[in-house]
Amino acid sequence: MVVKMRQAAIILKLWKASMMQAMEYRGSFAFSIVANFFDFIFGFLQYMVFFTAAQSIAGWNSDQMLVLYGVFMLVFALQFIFLYPNLVAMGDMVNSGNLDLLLTKPVNAQLILSFRRISFEELGSISTALVLLGWLALKGVIQLTLQSVALFLVSILASMLLIYCLFLLLMCLAVFLERLDNMAQLMWSMFSLCRYPVDVYPSRLRFMFFSFLPVAYIASVPAAALLGTASAGQIMTGMIIALTATFATTLLWRRTIRAYTSAGG
Repeated sequence: MVVKMRQAAIILKLWKASMMQAMEYRGSFAFSIVANFFDFIFGFLQYMVFFTAAQSIAGWNSDQMLVLYGVFMLVFALQFIFLYPNLVAMGDMVNSGNLDLLLTKPVNAQLILSFRRISFEELGSISTALVLLGWLALKGVIQLTLQSVALFLVSILASMLLIYCLFLLLMCLAVFLERLDNMAQLMWSMFSLCRYPVDVYPSRLRFMFFSFLPVAYIASVPAAALLGTASAGQIMTGMIIALTATFATTLLWRRTIRAYTSAGG
């Protein structure tokens, strides 16, 4: 317990350093938040354009699509705040030898490498996503019952675990290859599959998205939980897949680190 508290204290100090670094250029910091706010608005308008020519998309009406968009942007913003900066820096950590230095420290390397940096640029997106979801709840589109909220929280946890698994897999590749450009682009490619309801895809792809490549659990299932259309069994299946994937990628990470010699080979 003491060790875990010490690890958490280290992470908090690193986050404080990230905040201080961001505050060095307050104008740029404020502009990035505003820019991401407008990026959210433009995405919102894009979704609205779809319904100028159709009443629904794969059975999802405009309000339901906005719930999906709000959930998608919430999940995207969370990963951008907590994971993206560390993924971008991973290649430099390996090439510069800083990974070698970190591995000699009495700390949990996986934890530090995963969360040592934090970005505040997506605060505009995450706040706007929460406002959108709150507005949809007031409209009665979102079913605010004890069961739906509980299922949503479980599904969001599963969603973040699945995203972290991909993040950890990419970190393993960065260590193994010693250089892996455009890692963040691979993350975005996965997110592009989650922008729309899984029902728009052919049946074979839907099966894959619920099993081997479980992107359905990133945004579609959490949105369905808020809408009251997701079953408890579906949510728990997503959590089981997420926990299994987390266990497997953690084992892969440990084997990768054991096999790692140094930046110089």
